[in-house]
Amino acid sequence: MSDSLSRRSFLSLAGGTAVALAGLGLVGCGGSSSSSSSDSSAKSLSGTVNCSGATSFQPLVEAAAKKFEDENPDVTIAITGGGSGQGLSDVRDGKAQIGRSDVFAEEKLDASDAKALTDNTVCVVGMGPIVNSNVDVDDLTTDQLKGIFTGQITDWSEVGGTAGKIQVIERKAGSGTRATFEAAVLGGESAPADFAPVAEEDSSGTVVEKIQQTEGAISYLAFSYFDDTKFKALKVDGVEAKAENVCNGSFKIWAYEHMYTKDTDEVTQAFIDYMMSDEVQGSIVEEQGFIPANDMKVKKDASGTITNA
Repeated sequence: MSDSLSRRSFLSLAGGTAVALAGLGLVGCGGSSSSSSSDSSAKSLSGTVNCSGATSFQPLVEAAAKKFEDENPDVTIAITGGGSGQGLSDVRDGKAQIGRSDVFAEEKLDASDAKALTDNTVCVVGMGPIVNSNVDVDDLTTDQLKGIFTGQITDWSEVGGTAGKIQVIERKAGSGTRATFEAAVLGGESAPADFAPVAEEDSSGTVVEKIQQTEGAISYLAFSYFDDTKFKALKVDGVEAKAENVCNGSFKIWAYEHMYTKDTDEVTQAFIDYMMSDEVQGSIVEEQGFIPANDMKVKKDASGTITNA
């Protein structure tokens, strides 16, 4: 597919009336709506589309896939996780038709491999730190987060909480969520060799489980997984982790959600078109806790530089 299609796909993203994410108050921050839509319900479509990669927006893709399959009963969208690195390598190697990623392909693949892929940018995801519900800290500075995730700060009393060991739960290497968090918080610095987190999980869902089970635990998740009945989301530098603060640039931890393709067949392209349609962009994206890219007042390049949109 051509670079121009990638740009058209990006620009076709649409905003809608903000929808509250149940119990969390996460809303979009724009009121625009796309004037274009894709007719992806052709009755003759049949086949299987394999879609692997980032788990941060897997529930969004699953919700859209269910509706797409309902409209196209001879199509199966097979969705698996594995992280952004897995999704990108799968689509590069022809093991999947779509590779989901929280990061730009050029951050994970050789330049020639990345150039061979088409970037379909579905939406924006905010990400933020979360802690076990019993942790009595509500706000951390970026420097404090950096100290925690590099092993320099090890007790909650060092950041204003009740004394107790800080239990760091990481995502595994290859996770786009981890790459996004580390780029925003660590600024390229890595933890000392002798620093070991209490766990390294391979999906957002298992992070939720581990945070609930572990006293003093801290990790990070996409906003779409936030659930204040299971854990507590923290402010960063006094700024709430919510969509409108991502949109205006005051909350710095966020990423584009990419669905990369290569040598796209008819069924795969129909599903990509559906992901970009009003039916998905105008409702499902925000219902699932994500942000239509057109709502953003700032933009980010592959190097992580954020500028005004």
